[in-house]
Amino acid sequence: MKRTKRLLFWLLLVGLVGWLASHSQPGRAQETAPYYVVQPGDTLSNIAYRLGVDLQQLAQANDITDPSRIQVGQKLVIPNLEGVQGEIAARPAIFGENLTSLSRGLGLAPTLLARLNHLVSPAQIFAGRSLLMPRAAADQNAFHHADLVGAESLLAFGLSHGQNPWAVALLNRLPGTWAALPGDTLFLPGERDASAPVAFPQGVDVQVHPAVWVQGRTHEVRVRAPEGSQIGGRYDAQALHFFPFEAEQWVALQGVFALATPGLYPLQVEVRFPDGRAFRFQQALQVQRGQYAFERLHVAASLLDPALNKKEYQDFANLAAPATPTRYWEGRFRAPVAPPLDTCHPSYFGTRRSYNDTFFWYHTGLDFCGRVGTPIYAPADGVVVFTGQTKIHGWVTMIDHGWGVYTAYCHQTAVLVEKGQRVHAGDLIGKVGRTGRVTGPHLHWEVWVGDVPVDPQEWLEKVYP
Repeated sequence: MKRTKRLLFWLLLVGLVGWLASHSQPGRAQETAPYYVVQPGDTLSNIAYRLGVDLQQLAQANDITDPSRIQVGQKLVIPNLEGVQGEIAARPAIFGENLTSLSRGLGLAPTLLARLNHLVSPAQIFAGRSLLMPRAAADQNAFHHADLVGAESLLAFGLSHGQNPWAVALLNRLPGTWAALPGDTLFLPGERDASAPVAFPQGVDVQVHPAVWVQGRTHEVRVRAPEGSQIGGRYDAQALHFFPFEAEQWVALQGVFALATPGLYPLQVEVRFPDGRAFRFQQALQVQRGQYAFERLHVAASLLDPALNKKEYQDFANLAAPATPTRYWEGRFRAPVAPPLDTCHPSYFGTRRSYNDTFFWYHTGLDFCGRVGTPIYAPADGVVVFTGQTKIHGWVTMIDHGWGVYTAYCHQTAVLVEKGQRVHAGDLIGKVGRTGRVTGPHLHWEVWVGDVPVDPQEWLEKVYP
């Protein structure tokens, strides 16, 4: 009996040792070590670059002999990232987020965010930047916050919001209740609203669509603020024109120049509250290169004077500069020609062009097929602001659709409307021709938004705003 008990004891002891061996520190380290899940489009080299780790060390830590054979969904252990556990994920920065608001809203130490993303300056956080952080933080998308008004103390702030001031200080990573500054945006425990961890005052929200802007595209900036507020702003050197859209919401539409240098551009939003208080926020946003083709054309040499090209572009820009407060259009724009020509495009917007191998420019509109005399129709409601003949664009009509949105119809053989005339979607406004700088009859159709030519196809496919 005693021998049996001893045998059972030794068996249990051996089993316990085996269990401890299988759950030893190296195993636990492997389970809790920081790791990254491979996403579509990832390569081992760009993962290493984003994580700030040596490529060879990353490969060795994951027993990878062929860097080209990583798979989507594969877990990669991240070496040399002491003090961090679990999955590290990427999340794009939202306009209005900064290191302080992200740290407070997501409950992360600013040193951790700075370390994961190699931040040495607050300016390195810009709208659309992909930020690395623990998965639990990346999945958060709702935060409850309020503003510390004037000389209000954190004690008074806590009482007015039914919160323990020390709990508020702890949540916002303040060294004490004395450390909050007037105007601070503080995140609160408990119930959350639908806003992101941004540095905007309570009652203010700014949304930028899309988060990353692209050459030649149309973009939206939406601002939520109390009724009676005045909204303004700028994108780079371009003034943003905001118009009331819904209850306590304003919207501005803005195009990006198709030849803009890819990089970071400042976006500024200003809110003046009904009580006279003012708020201004500026942050960089990213402009990416558009995917545009290239073509060579041969035209009359007399129409290739760069000064003439610049003058006509500026003439169009002057016409499209005013932002009429009345919005005439509703829904998507119609094609300016009837089927089946509405899907026939000899050339697309943004195409980089070489004229006679001596002059470079880009295609500022979308071309539609058509014979001389093919009818042209208004794509949306608006007011005619120009009709006339130019050297490059031939016979032109320009329509103001309101809110800084204009359309132009070029190379016409006949203009059937007059300046000041109100037109409606589907109205006959002209006929296709081959006037101006052309290689054959067609309709050159331009859409201007925020005094910049943009891709007209977007307006045929989407509803703005």
